[in-house]
Amino acid sequence: MSGKTKLFLIALTLTVTAGCATPPTDPAALAAYREANDPLEPMNRKIFAFNMAADKYALRPAIKGYRAITTSGFRQKVRTFLANLKTPLTVVNDVLQLNFKNAGLDASRFVINSTLGFFGVFDVADKMGIPPNYQGLGTTLAVWGVPSGPYLVLPLLGPSNVRDAAGMAADIALDPMTYVPAHNNNDDLKRTIWMTDAVEVVAAYDNALDLMDETRRTSLDFYATMRSMSRQYRKQTIEKAKGTAASGDNAASYEFSLEDDFDE
Repeated sequence: MSGKTKLFLIALTLTVTAGCATPPTDPAALAAYREANDPLEPMNRKIFAFNMAADKYALRPAIKGYRAITTSGFRQKVRTFLANLKTPLTVVNDVLQLNFKNAGLDASRFVINSTLGFFGVFDVADKMGIPPNYQGLGTTLAVWGVPSGPYLVLPLLGPSNVRDAAGMAADIALDPMTYVPAHNNNDDLKRTIWMTDAVEVVAAYDNALDLMDETRRTSLDFYATMRSMSRQYRKQTIEKAKGTAASGDNAASYEFSLEDDFDE
């Protein structure tokens, strides 16, 4: 079982210990309650507090150490390399969305960056006019018309919803690297896969940390702000996948993402 699988199972197990908020009776408050789509808010706030404690005592010290021993250019190359590893899954989701144009472009990106880009360390494809793209099954389910379900905060993984959490589980199941450690007796290979998972978490958190800190400084209710930003971000991402996004409508970059110029 890979590190990503274990992390997701831990998050899912903790999340099912749910407690629901009681809908208010005041009409205005009830409308706001429905707009937030957060009936699990008592549980979500507890998990959010747990995530903030993990940020303070575990993740943030790890990021400080990571930044102390690396340069920004090196960290960019790590993100580019890890993002390239996700590209085959993006191609699968492009096909599931019947977006064959993007499937061809993303397949080309993978080939170009895996060869000319030295296994994805350099984003040669972007310089050739094929920009970064990432599609997960959560977005594909949304394109198919599956409703989001209530807002969720997953332990360590952050903002989500029922549909996206299911999509995340499916993405892990579709990732060939999920099965390599379990079906291979090569200890060096297993350690390499697990280290890649750990580096992916660190790189993603490093990419989101500064914006998170700025948001926290300017928010009266950091939890509510993150919930609003997450919903807006997912709305923009889904509209872009459907081809209905307004021109110049850029997705916000607060999602834990491995790319600097594009967020899923």
